Amino acid sequence: MGTLTVRAGSFALQRLMWLRANLLGISLTLVLGVLIPLLVNFWMVSSPFTVLMVLRFIVVGVVLLAAFHFVSTDAPWYVRAVMSVILGQAILNYGFSNMVVGAGGAKVTVAELSVFLGLLFLLPKTIHVLKKIPAFWVCLVAMAVPIAVHLYGDMQRHGMSAVRDILSVVDLIYFMGGLAVTVYGLSQGKWVSWRNRLLTLWIVMGVVYGLLSPISPYIRALSPGFQSYQQTVPVLGHMLTAAFNSAVAVAAWFALPHLFPQRAWLKYPFVVLLMLNALIMVAVSQSRNYYAIFLGLPLVLAYFGYRKAFVSTMVGVVLLVAGLGVVEVFGIKIPGRINEVTLSAMIDRAMTLSGKHGDEAGAHGVNQRLDWWMSSLDKWSASPETILFGVGYGQALTNFSSPGGDYGEGVAVREPHNSAVSSLSRGGLVYFCLWAYIVLIPFFAAARGAKRAPVSESDNGHYRGVATWSVILMGMYLLTSLSEPIFETPSIASMYYFVAGMALVEFMVVTGKLTVPLQPLAQRRRV
Repeated sequence: MGTLTVRAGSFALQRLMWLRANLLGISLTLVLGVLIPLLVNFWMVSSPFTVLMVLRFIVVGVVLLAAFHFVSTDAPWYVRAVMSVILGQAILNYGFSNMVVGAGGAKVTVAELSVFLGLLFLLPKTIHVLKKIPAFWVCLVAMAVPIAVHLYGDMQRHGMSAVRDILSVVDLIYFMGGLAVTVYGLSQGKWVSWRNRLLTLWIVMGVVYGLLSPISPYIRALSPGFQSYQQTVPVLGHMLTAAFNSAVAVAAWFALPHLFPQRAWLKYPFVVLLMLNALIMVAVSQSRNYYAIFLGLPLVLAYFGYRKAFVSTMVGVVLLVAGLGVVEVFGIKIPGRINEVTLSAMIDRAMTLSGKHGDEAGAHGVNQRLDWWMSSLDKWSASPETILFGVGYGQALTNFSSPGGDYGEGVAVREPHNSAVSSLSRGGLVYFCLWAYIVLIPFFAAARGAKRAPVSESDNGHYRGVATWSVILMGMYLLTSLSEPIFETPSIASMYYFVAGMALVEFMVVTGKLTVPLQPLAQRRRV
């Protein structure tokens, strides 16, 4: 009996010692396996809408972290901070550019903040090269002048509206980011791989995301939103850049074939998706700018030496026209952005460029833009001071609100839907000349570079193809900026400025106008 008692006491002591040694593990098991599931279940039952909101933000967070990680796996965080922002702007566009941190009036966009933090680390590492690029100094002056002349006074008069409007100047930071990232990548001997990975993700994700255009209203309804400067904007579901991404994807198919999957089982299905995306963008968007872009794309590719691309893209245009004719003949109803998708509707839409023919809404829009331009220029020419330094930021540039009836009612038209007129009116001749230099010099540099190297090059970082692709991207934005606020829209302006910075540095390096010293291998390993 005594032996049994001793054994029982010994066993109990051993179990007690085991329990004390594993108390933390047991506690974690109870908390994670029992308590937290019970609390989550209670939360879901009592506040289902809150749970749904949290889950939405988790999805967005996972998407952003994935973009940050995959945009360039071997680049330092400050390079990925800049490049992942460009990818976010290119794909998620308006929703991404309205993601903000802060509270009340003290808010800053995640995009600008990320690029600014990246530049804090990039500029000290690249300034010895950047200082040799005239556009770098022009960009600094262009950002400083409007802020110094207008920002304080305009904030006193117009509040946060002035901050919102002057973001079109702050967005020049993306041009600086394009310069700095390219120079740094070249100094590390990794720029070509970084660039190719960014463009591949941009093109593939842009095409896939663009295919969701028909269900974009449902995506916006389910997406979390951020309270921006004046309104809550859903992160997902905006297709502002979808048609542009479709056009540059088609251009890349011919100019940058190495970016696409080379295995047949991946390559040819992607071609089908690419063609389907282009069809949706041209037919359903019913945009005159997109018509011009897709009609001009074969001519531009042929001009830069891609003659096979001319034949292929022209065949695509013919098939599109024939398909729209079939849709109209058989009375197939496909809803478009403005009216039903038919060949005659497309022709009517194109004819509205005259301001007198075609569908009434389109012709009215052309005449309305002419009025907006004149209104803005009247404000700009009011005095010698406004001619030199502009009318500033925060006030609407036109005297118009959208009319009633079929066209809406009471919405103030802040920008004249012409980026050149906006830049001239808000910043005056001083800012306009600086801005025009930044916008146009890289475009002409890329165009010259695209004509220099042979089309068949394969060992020079595919420079000719990248230059051609850059010209097409910048050209379609410049064209669209004549009738839309392209450079006043951060999600679009950021892509232009980054590619402009990239294209300018590559041109200067290829032509021998700029030398980027390669860092010693030991220093590169410490990055």
